[in-house]
Amino acid sequence: MRQQFRHQVWIVLAAAVVFFTNLGAVALWDKDESLYASCAREMFQRGDWVVPTFNGEVFPDKPPLMFWLMMSGFQLFGVTEFAARFWSAVLGVGTALVTYHLGRLLFRAEVGLWAGLIVASTIIFTVSARAATVDSALVFLTTLAALLFVSGWVKKSEKTDGGGHDTQTNQSTGVWFLPDSWILFALMYACLGVAVLAKGPVGVLLPVAMIGLFLLIINQSARDRRRPAVGWATVLMKLLRPFAPRNLLRATWQMRPLTAVGLLAAVALPWYIMVGLQTDGEWLVKFFGVHNLHRALKPMQGHGGPVFYYIPAILIGFFPWSVFLGPSLIELVRRVRQNHAWKTGYIFVACWTGVFVGFWSIAGTKLPHYVLPAYPALALLTAAFVDAWITDPVCVNRWWLRNANATLVVVGIGMIVALPIIASIFLPGEWMLGLVGLVLVVGGALSFFFAERDQPSRAMVAFAVMSVVFLTGIFGFAALRVDRYQNAPVLVAEIRKASPGQPQLAGYRFFRESLVFYAGEPVPHYGTADQLQEFLDTAKHPYVFTTDKHEEELQRRFPGAFSVLIRRPRFLRSGEVVVLGRRLGHDALQTVTNPAARTIR
Repeated sequence: MRQQFRHQVWIVLAAAVVFFTNLGAVALWDKDESLYASCAREMFQRGDWVVPTFNGEVFPDKPPLMFWLMMSGFQLFGVTEFAARFWSAVLGVGTALVTYHLGRLLFRAEVGLWAGLIVASTIIFTVSARAATVDSALVFLTTLAALLFVSGWVKKSEKTDGGGHDTQTNQSTGVWFLPDSWILFALMYACLGVAVLAKGPVGVLLPVAMIGLFLLIINQSARDRRRPAVGWATVLMKLLRPFAPRNLLRATWQMRPLTAVGLLAAVALPWYIMVGLQTDGEWLVKFFGVHNLHRALKPMQGHGGPVFYYIPAILIGFFPWSVFLGPSLIELVRRVRQNHAWKTGYIFVACWTGVFVGFWSIAGTKLPHYVLPAYPALALLTAAFVDAWITDPVCVNRWWLRNANATLVVVGIGMIVALPIIASIFLPGEWMLGLVGLVLVVGGALSFFFAERDQPSRAMVAFAVMSVVFLTGIFGFAALRVDRYQNAPVLVAEIRKASPGQPQLAGYRFFRESLVFYAGEPVPHYGTADQLQEFLDTAKHPYVFTTDKHEEELQRRFPGAFSVLIRRPRFLRSGEVVVLGRRLGHDALQTVTNPAARTIR
């Protein structure tokens, strides 16, 4: 127990540093953060826990869980950036701890320690844990459901230390069984029911498919254990045999389908019924028809990609630990073929990764964070390789280690060179952003130094520290420098300062979700001058957001009526954002088609 306590303390400390450092010091980023936080704010202001809305309209993109979490954050800390992100960070830490216990049960405690540290120090997982989005909650629920399943399957006997590990060899016994009690399955399906409130049907379908595939393989492996495969035809038949009807029925029954239906309906169905009733079915039709079925069949909003899309996405998103994915996969194959004591754990991790990456690879819409629920599995796989190297350095080809550390150094040098160049274009004066690459160079060099001297423990400690410092540097400090160039908080603050009364805001051929959050009220946006005219006719203190590209058009259509309150460079784009206010003495505005016409009525 002391060992487990120490391990968990280290994981919590590392994750808390990465996820909570300056968490609320940066403004909400467009598009997703501002969009979801604005939904939560509108629901919070109305006291409505059922119907998500954005900018005053029904928002059918996502179910309510993340909005509920943000609303509770607003209740605790006020309507702030920290409050919107708070639960994402907490659940990120929780995922790291759950991953630790998965590693402890599937392999051994040291593997769990490395897995918890790894999952907490990868790029895209850190993004999700520091963002006001749904991803952190979904990953936590998926990982917790996996832990509940594994907790009921890993056998605990007198020969083990209570964690599925042989006390003589300190290795997993690899003995699994179906629990007599349905309690763990009920808890697992309750978690997946909450996941349906987080993401919709994929919150349950993919975890169930992952566990089902694992059961199919394990059930068939028990029969095939003494029948070695010979020849390609025999190998093919062996691969197809797990999907035989008899095995499918057995695995289905093992997963307790009646318990699944009952718990999922009890947890998730009431809200879906309520939102359907309160929106006359509009939310349900758009959510299931457009944002689930259509998104799976065709790319939406330009988010498509080839079938191999997630190979580079994972290499980037799982960085810096992705430098070990190659040898980790090789180690998985080698140990499964050798019937290693951890074979069952490896199969579970492979099923987990394969289902999530495989499904989203064939889906029409693709985004890097779609496969985030597989990141704990990738962390477990990588941690098993790290543990293998530490305990038996001879089993790992030194070339892999040299290649991994060399990759770190090369990427670090690339960041030192490239980031100042990019900053000179979009963020003038922020050349110091390139210094984050120096962390990779130093960390890679230290890890290489210890590895070459056959000190794998020190090499991996150096690597883990480097990962934590690198990600904290990017998201906890460098992001503060970038945030200075965001527009919405500054623009809204300037408008409130200048307006003689309550300002009314609108956009003309320009709109950012962050404007809605920082305005604290709906911000209509218009595409034509006639539409804008209707807004101006009713607004007492109107202010219009547009760009320098459309400023001249407005001045031409409303000559002499507008004055420029503020203009700022667009964030990470060319051009300027312009805020126009009504000139003193102009109580109303009228569009004109003749440049000589007057606009004062």
